[in-house]
Amino acid sequence: MKTRVFKLLLLTPIALLVIWGFSYEEPRLEVNNPLYINDISLFDGKLLTAERGTNSVSLYSRDGQVRLKSWSVEEQPTGVVSDGTTIYATTSFAKGGVEIIKPEEDTPTQFIPTGRGACSPIISNDGKRLYVCNQFQTTISEIDLATLTVTREVKVLREPKNIVESKDGRYLFVANFLPTGRANQDYVAGAVSVIDAVSFEKIKDIPLATGSNALRGMTISPDGKYILVTHNLGRFQIPTSQLQQGWMNTSAMSVISVKDLSYGGAILLDEPDRGAAGIWDVKCTDDKIFITHSGTHEISVLDYPAFAEKYEAVADKSSLSYDLKFVVGIRQRIALKGNGPRNMALDAEKAYIPTFFSDTLNIVELNDPTQHKVATLVEDRVESAIDKGEKYFNDATYCFQNWQSCNGCHPGEGRTDGLNWDNLNDGTGNPKNCKSMMKAHFTAPSMISGIRETPEKAVRAGFKYIQFNEVGEDIATCVDEYLKNLKPVPSPYLVNGELSEKAKRGQTVFQKYGCGSCHSGEYYTNCQKYVIGEDVEFEQGWDTPTLVEVWRTAPYLFDGRAATMEEVFSLHRHGLGKKDKISQEEIDALVEYVNSL
Repeated sequence: MKTRVFKLLLLTPIALLVIWGFSYEEPRLEVNNPLYINDISLFDGKLLTAERGTNSVSLYSRDGQVRLKSWSVEEQPTGVVSDGTTIYATTSFAKGGVEIIKPEEDTPTQFIPTGRGACSPIISNDGKRLYVCNQFQTTISEIDLATLTVTREVKVLREPKNIVESKDGRYLFVANFLPTGRANQDYVAGAVSVIDAVSFEKIKDIPLATGSNALRGMTISPDGKYILVTHNLGRFQIPTSQLQQGWMNTSAMSVISVKDLSYGGAILLDEPDRGAAGIWDVKCTDDKIFITHSGTHEISVLDYPAFAEKYEAVADKSSLSYDLKFVVGIRQRIALKGNGPRNMALDAEKAYIPTFFSDTLNIVELNDPTQHKVATLVEDRVESAIDKGEKYFNDATYCFQNWQSCNGCHPGEGRTDGLNWDNLNDGTGNPKNCKSMMKAHFTAPSMISGIRETPEKAVRAGFKYIQFNEVGEDIATCVDEYLKNLKPVPSPYLVNGELSEKAKRGQTVFQKYGCGSCHSGEYYTNCQKYVIGEDVEFEQGWDTPTLVEVWRTAPYLFDGRAATMEEVFSLHRHGLGKKDKISQEEIDALVEYVNSL
């Protein structure tokens, strides 16, 4: 009898797991392989993660000690959310869409294509719809959860990165990752788009403070009055040779009025002698604002009632974007265990914050954020030189006073911030557009002015002259390896991975006007410098950039004077002689081809 009771007690937990749909032999975690957790959310008292490193969605115990189940997905998982019964994971690379996962199944049951760069899924307040940002398609998709079909789509400004629904369900607010328009002007900034949830039409774009870029985190305040958006705030109007203490990129949280659909001000999260770089996610409880800083490996915790009172008392809110003391007295700044906290999930008692570059899970007490536990999510984690390079590229602790990392000017996996910078590397008075790092190590000389003979020298000069620090050769070499191994995202202009018919016509136009004489070879550059303008010019000419992935690196030309590729050819007639007569039809086809590379 005692033996039967003992066996029953042993079998009961296993039986419960089987009934609930899970089966595993013993508690386990990933061994060796980095997870690179892109997103985290809650599911039935457990933790859901989207893991780039393993191309999987995983379910963990609440304490992070047990990896209960994993589901492999076809493309890189970028976000994950659940309605309590079904798991919805956005994935993206060549396609982009939503994987439908039933907890009791071992593999996803359905894939819903939405667009390139699918990310940041949210479920509507009424639980009937799923909204998805399609970053590289520049659209928002609405999915009916009853039929699991895309019902509507709306275009926003540029690279939607996050989305939030107002508490009354009237509006959707979308964070556009990068600025639009030309870079050679005094005002350049990202914006938040507003969508009418009923008509599903974009009704407004709300520009932020000049220099705003890399919009990532977004949430609604506890009282529903404000949309809070985290982003970089670049001081691009000031030559870097005149900057003191590395104050080039600051970390800000912008405030938008839900009632008026208007921009209020940008709250700086840095301190006078210490930056808070790599600002990422933002979440709220009833009385607190939680913000992650991926570059300094910490969180900021703001007292919301005190914040709201102080914010509303400021008459000139434009002054806030220069006030490094606004959060003094209302903010706790708390170091986390691990490297690179990004997205987080909150329940009624705790915040769950994984670190992207070390796979630790920080479990923070909401009532007392100084108290937290740490779980290790990977046993005997092993990093390659490429892994280390990506980590160093994003780590602001290698910058003097932690103001920025390499990612500060090259957000979005080493691409561009859409701003012009007057770098001290080649003298003052030469504002020039921030280049993408894609294929930079194969297309020397480096920088738009070609001032650095090799990309290796450019990496080391970047640490020395932009971050005001000289790093060891071991670190710089790893950054080289990371940049060498950046993978281009397939262009959203391709059709099933191939040139469209219009792009094929554009390829003929490309050849007709001799574009290949400068943009030649595998990387579409001959690595030479040319004088290409008459009104603004660098005396030694400008480096010929690669056209690989050029579709995502606007604005164009050396000073960002062309907002679009169409302007490159129609307005500035780049590469065209004075006597060349090119039709609008040819320009349209040429644009399609170049944007497909």
